[in-house]
Amino acid sequence: MTTLYLTPRAWKQIENAVRKNPSLETGGVMMGYSLGEDEWVIAYASDPGPKAIQSPTSIFFDDEHLRKLVRKLNRSKRWQYLGDWHSHTIRRLSPSKGDKRTIWSKAIQSKYMSASPLMLIVGLNKQNQLQARGFILGNSLREVGKIELFDRKVHR
Repeated sequence: MTTLYLTPRAWKQIENAVRKNPSLETGGVMMGYSLGEDEWVIAYASDPGPKAIQSPTSIFFDDEHLRKLVRKLNRSKRWQYLGDWHSHTIRRLSPSKGDKRTIWSKAIQSKYMSASPLMLIVGLNKQNQLQARGFILGNSLREVGKIELFDRKVHR
């Protein structure tokens, strides 16, 4: 079972971005590292970049800005690009056709260098709490088994 851990910092970065304007989709890249074959730690979640185009039903990232950010964090923190996160303004957190196209296209782009990219879709539920679903691309796009906050004490 694939497990996706988010550091409290990364979760807060995502939550702050979503709450900034919940009526528009937002997102960014996820940087972190592997704990093993089926466990990933997301240590950092970016915003979409200054030239991103956001609407209630889509987000187009500022790819140039994000590519530079990925290179910088890879060099300075030794984190790798794990995939993208984005929000949905509706309660359904399933990948759209556009979401699926994006993850497939990024999987073959050498600048991102992720053989099994992750996609995290987040949104606010009826109680105004952030919820998330994760997906990983292998031979097909499948849902991540578990998403939870990362506790350094447990993983030492």
